[in-house]
Amino acid sequence: MDRSLRWRTIGLVLLTLFCIATLAPSFSNKSSLPKVWPLNHLFGSEINLGLDLQGGKHIVYNIALDKAVADKASEIMRDLDAELADQKIKGVVKAPSLPLGAVTVLLDNKDDGAKVTADVEENYHKDVDPRSCAPEDGPKALCFVVSSDYADGIKKAALTNAVSTIRERINESGVAEPSVVEKGDDIIVELPGDPNSDSVKNTEALIARTAKLEMKIVDDCTTPNPQGCTTGSSSHDGTPYMRNLYKHLAPDREGTPTDPDAKALGLKAEIDSWQPEEGGTRHTDYFVMAYDREESVPLTWAKKHSKMTKDAKIDGDHVKVLINGWELIERYMNGDPELGIVGATTKDPSLKVPDDHELAYEPNEPQPDSKDPRKYWRSYYLEKAVRLTGTAISNAMGSYDPNTNRPIVLLDFNRFGGRVFGDITSQIVGMKFATLLDGKVRSAPQINQAIRGGRASITMGGSDPVRQEKERDDLVNVLKTGSLPAPLVEASEMNLGPTLGRDAIDKTRNSFIIGIILVILIMVGVYRWSGFIAVFAVVFHVLMTLAVMALFGATLTLPGIAAIVLSIGMEVDGNILIYERIRDELLLGKSVRGAIDLGFSRAFSAILDGQLTTAAAAWVLLQYGSGPIKGFAVMLLVGVFTTLTTNIWVTRIFFDWAVARKKGNMQTLSI
Repeated sequence: MDRSLRWRTIGLVLLTLFCIATLAPSFSNKSSLPKVWPLNHLFGSEINLGLDLQGGKHIVYNIALDKAVADKASEIMRDLDAELADQKIKGVVKAPSLPLGAVTVLLDNKDDGAKVTADVEENYHKDVDPRSCAPEDGPKALCFVVSSDYADGIKKAALTNAVSTIRERINESGVAEPSVVEKGDDIIVELPGDPNSDSVKNTEALIARTAKLEMKIVDDCTTPNPQGCTTGSSSHDGTPYMRNLYKHLAPDREGTPTDPDAKALGLKAEIDSWQPEEGGTRHTDYFVMAYDREESVPLTWAKKHSKMTKDAKIDGDHVKVLINGWELIERYMNGDPELGIVGATTKDPSLKVPDDHELAYEPNEPQPDSKDPRKYWRSYYLEKAVRLTGTAISNAMGSYDPNTNRPIVLLDFNRFGGRVFGDITSQIVGMKFATLLDGKVRSAPQINQAIRGGRASITMGGSDPVRQEKERDDLVNVLKTGSLPAPLVEASEMNLGPTLGRDAIDKTRNSFIIGIILVILIMVGVYRWSGFIAVFAVVFHVLMTLAVMALFGATLTLPGIAAIVLSIGMEVDGNILIYERIRDELLLGKSVRGAIDLGFSRAFSAILDGQLTTAAAAWVLLQYGSGPIKGFAVMLLVGVFTTLTTNIWVTRIFFDWAVARKKGNMQTLSI
């Protein structure tokens, strides 16, 4: 036996054992495998069954159009504010919460109204419409609202972009991606697998994560202030409202409110103050905080607010669930009719947050020396206007804070974003500038000087380094694939059984087995001993195809099974081409060794041509197909690789072994 054949044989044996080891967890319980089993340490993936074979979760999402329209109003407000400053027109631009998409310009001089109206018509003639102002706006006010045509257009664009973003997030390779379909105004997502498994839940959380990055000013300015925070026309004067809320809570020295409703919810009221590095009036920030806590709530309430988990403790018609601190603050402010709680804003209308402001919340992990191990949330009083969004970011990357060594996300702004960020930070020196992700405050650093470098950072919260790094990496990945154009609202979800049904699955399996048996009988009957080589090649082909699926954690669906069956046919067809060429050479009087060499060499071009044609068709399906079609294309490409491997390499090893056993003196070949 020559050295080349020996090494090829060793390689085939090792590859076969590797494929068997890879597939073992997919066909047996991992816990039943020995602890020394290599897959317990090297690989954790296995073949997953698709929605049509094992069922899964069916979710219907809607786009939160209100948020997209409100964002457009904030964008117009920013532009108009800059336009007033450029033209030295005195006035204030606001974006009230009602009506949706409204923009109000309060001018000091009514004569400037014509110029402002002309600018709006020139720049936003398709995006906004004029509206009637409310009496309280005064005679010098100009009022606009985002047009219905723009709202319809942004909804269509948001749906298309959201489908694309979801697909990219879940699986860029297209092997195990769920079905993501746009249908009317809905996005339908089907996730194969156990609906209660961690993998399905993590995927669902990743889909719903908007990754909508916003930057807003924390309106904590104490008046008067040389940096421009003054009463009158300026909107940077949030202290009166928060001071009023603080007095209403009436906290003691420990920060515990004397207001019974707030005390019952576990709220606390605190004061944060600082002196700007470049001088100016001292800033005072009043805020409310609350710890997460468990509560026993009605079962219907828990289901409606998505509080049910697999570990939830149900007691009759009530269930014990975790309530976040920010939810407790919102409950205190706005009440909850379902729980019979009247909000503070109902009892005292002066506590209602102004239309051009909002309360946002930042999650905080307890310090190591804290007596209370629960996570808590603190409030920030923000201007509603969005100063910068994720569209101003050109790149995101993970890193570590050089001072604290905490994981951070570095954000690089594009040219527009860098300019706007520098201008804003120069205007609010001494104040705080909040970064919000999906509506939650991630950081709110104090601005000590204008930041012109075109770069910012987000510091990961929490005290667990492993969790911080995972959140950082997830955030970077989501920001790179793109934020969703608007938040997703889950309209409905349901758990599905296999769409094929058990009978259909059994019939598919039986037809596969019958097909393999027929291939064995025909190949052995026609090609005798050489037919057994073809049979082993088919078995190895299937083994290798499934092993590749297991390595990449691919999902096996009915189209995938069809691709495997098709690739088996191509593999058998390749062997037939080789065998017929060998037969022809033997009939021409060639020796067995010569006939085998010529048979493989002359059949190779035909086999390669057929596989390249198949690969080209599969590539087209992969690029332009989706869902099941994409899965079929991927499995077909895998089949092309395994077919070439078994036809040219595996089959040749067995023929070379047959010749080597006769030491080159083989006179006949059973073919």
